[in-house]
Amino acid sequence: MPFLDEVGLWKELGVTDIGAISPKLEQIGWDSALVADLGLHVSNIGTEERVLDEALEFGAAVGADSVWGTSGSIGSRSWEEAADDFCQRMAPAAARANELGITLAVEPTNPLRADISFVFTLRDSLALARAAGIGVVLELGCCWYERGLEDLVRENVDRLSLVQISDYELGTHDTPNRSVVGDGDIPLERLIAMLLDAGYEGMFDLEILGPKIKAEGYLSATRRSLDRAGEMLDRLGA
Repeated sequence: MPFLDEVGLWKELGVTDIGAISPKLEQIGWDSALVADLGLHVSNIGTEERVLDEALEFGAAVGADSVWGTSGSIGSRSWEEAADDFCQRMAPAAARANELGITLAVEPTNPLRADISFVFTLRDSLALARAAGIGVVLELGCCWYERGLEDLVRENVDRLSLVQISDYELGTHDTPNRSVVGDGDIPLERLIAMLLDAGYEGMFDLEILGPKIKAEGYLSATRRSLDRAGEMLDRLGA
């Protein structure tokens, strides 16, 4: 769905705070004035590395908290070699992000997406981020089952720039194929409580996509996810 077509969906849902991705922003020419005129606040931007500089400048212009992306594929390298290369590539962008007052972050992915990433756990994402001097996006759909997750979050909450909420039904073997929040098997309320107890004060971003969402319809699936996520946050006093 083109960016401008989404605006009608957000207005019907009463949404004014959004996460955006670089392919959609390229459609509008990185026009920060247009976004402001539409009454939208872009809280975070997911970007491809090839337009990272544009995403940082746009993010600063619209008051985004963070700009994030994946690590890139490991290829034929060792993990350590890929990490060193990533840190070298990110160094100029990390410096520019600091100048702009915006957080640059890396996101873990599902292991099926080894074409775009070599970090698939919060633990490895934190190691890579600390080496690069950047933040981490906690994608709960990739990390909810991780060993020692509560301790990892508590000890590294300062490094978390964004938390992405989605749901997943056990037995789903393709990706991305998310479920409406509350329809799947991820214990989201417990995980959100864990984050709040650890002192996380950042954004929670709904990231729902895939065949199940498309089959229900984006309006219905997004509305149900918003309602259920909001109910959880209200119960937890967020």
